[in-house]
Amino acid sequence: MLKNIIKVSNHNIKTNNLLFKSYFSTNNNASSPCNNININNNNINNNINNNNNIFFENTIEIKNLPSNITTKDIWNEFKHSNISPNNIKSIFDGENGFFYVSFQNSNDYSKALKKSILRIENQAYPILPIINNNLFSLGNNSINIRNNNNNNNNNNGNSINTITQESQEQKISYLNRTAVTDHLWRARENKKIDPNLKTVPTLVTKTPSDSYTEVDLLFSSDLALREMYLSPFGHLRMGRLLEDLDALAAHVSFKHAENEGDGFKKIIVTASVDKIRLLRPLIPDRDLKLEGRVTWVGNTSMEIMIKVRSKNPETLIWEPVLVAYFSMVARDPLLNKSTPVNHLAVKSIQEKKLFDEAKKHKQIRLNNQQISLEKTVPNPSELQTIHHFFQIAKQPQFTDDLHLIPMKSTVIHSVILCQPQEKNINGSIFGGYLMRQGFQIAYSCVSLKFNESLPRFIAMDDISFLLPVEIGDILSLESMIVYSCPIQSQTKAYYAQVEVKAYVTNPLIGEKKLSNIFNFTFLCSPSKKALQDDNATNNNIATKTKQILPQTYEEAMIFLSGKRIVDRQIESSKDNESWLDDQIDI
Repeated sequence: MLKNIIKVSNHNIKTNNLLFKSYFSTNNNASSPCNNININNNNINNNINNNNNIFFENTIEIKNLPSNITTKDIWNEFKHSNISPNNIKSIFDGENGFFYVSFQNSNDYSKALKKSILRIENQAYPILPIINNNLFSLGNNSINIRNNNNNNNNNNGNSINTITQESQEQKISYLNRTAVTDHLWRARENKKIDPNLKTVPTLVTKTPSDSYTEVDLLFSSDLALREMYLSPFGHLRMGRLLEDLDALAAHVSFKHAENEGDGFKKIIVTASVDKIRLLRPLIPDRDLKLEGRVTWVGNTSMEIMIKVRSKNPETLIWEPVLVAYFSMVARDPLLNKSTPVNHLAVKSIQEKKLFDEAKKHKQIRLNNQQISLEKTVPNPSELQTIHHFFQIAKQPQFTDDLHLIPMKSTVIHSVILCQPQEKNINGSIFGGYLMRQGFQIAYSCVSLKFNESLPRFIAMDDISFLLPVEIGDILSLESMIVYSCPIQSQTKAYYAQVEVKAYVTNPLIGEKKLSNIFNFTFLCSPSKKALQDDNATNNNIATKTKQILPQTYEEAMIFLSGKRIVDRQIESSKDNESWLDDQIDI
């Protein structure tokens, strides 16, 4: 069985005057049970200080370097010269590639040329001058890359990309995506479509291992990659990771639903996200492993489970940190309707357990829809809660120990014009991008009201993708804290539930429609310093318990819906489901 493993390292680095492009390399080792794909982000941004050309003065070129050579390795060889890691540009595709090293003065440049040979790992690589200063002419176009991936035995599989302005084979570069998403999408572009095909090809039966995919994010050794995922506060950007999770779920779905050589290509869309739960904090300088597998298949839909593990540098154990469940649907691009997908054969005990859990997830989702407050009245306990808030609103004596926050006062808005750079492989706006925008406005919303410390993401639940968002649409995001709950075991700590609604408007028509609903759960707890300051100042407001206050019946229903989600999160945290049997047969 062949596993698909993607190792990610060295993102694109941009300085004031130079662009440092990273690499893709594929290592096909016949003796290995895996296909290892080491990738770097090959996103090339052509808007560098509005210059039309990139010039290379005092620059050398080192060719035929293996893909395991990093920018740091090259910098160590020239660290006594007047350069920095940002003056090193690498381009890899295949197992070999080349580096450009730009020196800040001609003396160091001359010394490097006199060295003539660079020795790394007992191998010699020639150092060559770059004669043509106008090497890359970018203008208003991205650099196109043509892969020379013929199977001629003379090239030993070590083909290097030809970089040219006029490439016969046009390649799409997803400039605003992470290296993970960019690579996963590119892997889906290669399938050839038969334009004369009139019927859906025959379905086959596949196992979960046929579509299993791993992605390694090597944060511990690659500062540039880590920088692309860091938040302003030194944490990993959950929004960026959401993009990768969505892309990985689509990739696994595509591999299960598609068959090589049948000439038919389905469109895979995210129907909903049933759950994304953070099990423990994400530590920025630890490597992450994303594991995607199909757990259940219906007629046209699939459940994809993604596990994220973090490598403990002391024990070298990959510890579970996050679990996510995506519901994906296959659609016929010509008929614009759902289309059947391949069948799933589950054989091992663990595969059968995941299959049964997936069926439970579907039933729970259907049950939650049936008892939704949009369809049914609140239960007696919920009615009592609403009556309690009615008493609070009418009788101030009930609020002596409460800091009431009217729900409507927590609302913030954001408006985005959807640009072509945010499209997915199907030409619509990327669902992962929408989740990232939803997360960012939710985080900002809760930060403004529970600002004693930085909110901590706990879970994402009940995510609905109701309508596609197209390029040129105006996306309106409305974020509101719908529920807060004190945590009894912690001082001044709260669960805060945030609902984000996304509305899409076609500017040519003007009609505004609901396209997405996101629900995020955060844990808000003050820092030790904040607690000490409150105690020192005897701040009455600070010592009161914060409480979201619904003031209309509609807000009360929204409040109860948020309470249900938080209650489910608290209950599910007691049951780790598949993490109890952490080792999965693949």
